[in-house]
Amino acid sequence: MRRVPKSVVPLIFALAVVFNTHSGFAQSLPAKKEASEWVRKAQEASDLRSPDTPPYHLVAKIYYAVGDKSLEGTYEILWAAPDKYRLELRMGDTDETDLVLGDKKYVARNTPTMTLPMFSVTSILFFSTSLSGIQSPDSVRKLSWAGDTANRQICAVVGESIAFDHELCFDAKTKQVTATHTRAKPRTASVWVADGAISMDLTDYVSLGNMRYPQRLVRRAGFESVDATVEKWEAVQKFSDDVFVPLPNSAVWDWCSTPKIEISKSDRPNFPLHSMNVGVYKVVRADGTVKEATLLFGSPTGPAKELLDMQRHGRSAIHVCGTKPVEYETVFEMWSTSRSVQ
Repeated sequence: MRRVPKSVVPLIFALAVVFNTHSGFAQSLPAKKEASEWVRKAQEASDLRSPDTPPYHLVAKIYYAVGDKSLEGTYEILWAAPDKYRLELRMGDTDETDLVLGDKKYVARNTPTMTLPMFSVTSILFFSTSLSGIQSPDSVRKLSWAGDTANRQICAVVGESIAFDHELCFDAKTKQVTATHTRAKPRTASVWVADGAISMDLTDYVSLGNMRYPQRLVRRAGFESVDATVEKWEAVQKFSDDVFVPLPNSAVWDWCSTPKIEISKSDRPNFPLHSMNVGVYKVVRADGTVKEATLLFGSPTGPAKELLDMQRHGRSAIHVCGTKPVEYETVFEMWSTSRSVQ
């Protein structure tokens, strides 16, 4: 029997360790059902508007760009309860504060309408991260390993959407979410993501009590991009007395945290079949007719004008608080990846 030279033994041992380590990783991926629970918990922990969320204060530095214009500023959330919070955007010449108190929303801004930065930043940081876009946490399609040995992660591709692919990565030891990546699928049937226009990356997750939230949020959609870095996120025992006082010279809207949204199939608008980059501010009456429609971004002629006319003369969703339909403001966006499209 031939002897193995002593000089070769360490190499054989090292190769055996590497092989067994990677084999262990390959054999230790969780069942999709278990990964679905991780996804569900990540969704619940990242919901900054949950009724169970204790008071907090969040401040983020924002870099915003649309077309050839770029702006920097700050976004602030002061949260006490689902019907008691304050949102503030300070960016370039834009200054807006939204204050929710009970069944009223007070809006003070130095612009004629809500701006694209206010709408987009609020949508991403407060109302909806890509985690909330996962309709079914149980729809885990694929699991894989990521990272090195010291930072081993398990990544899950989640969702049954025809428009998006969601990938969530979890720490292999703690099972806590560490990153989320969303990509729009190319050539989908959804007009809002024509040509795979949207991507979103949430990284640098940290925990605050039972909450877990990314400290870096980057979304790109056609001509628009939002890059947010959370600089402060802390629990608050008591806010100062002047934080939740109705704002002077503000517009007052009837409001509720979870309105019932009603729209019949016959009222759904048909959008022009063109790739375009456009943003439209709308005020919608209680009956779903449009009171005001203002072009915030896009060409005032051609397909964008056609869409603006449709938004102005078509019907929109009705928001119902309790049994009362309410007037509301919103922004409609459509983005294309084609830089030649205006």
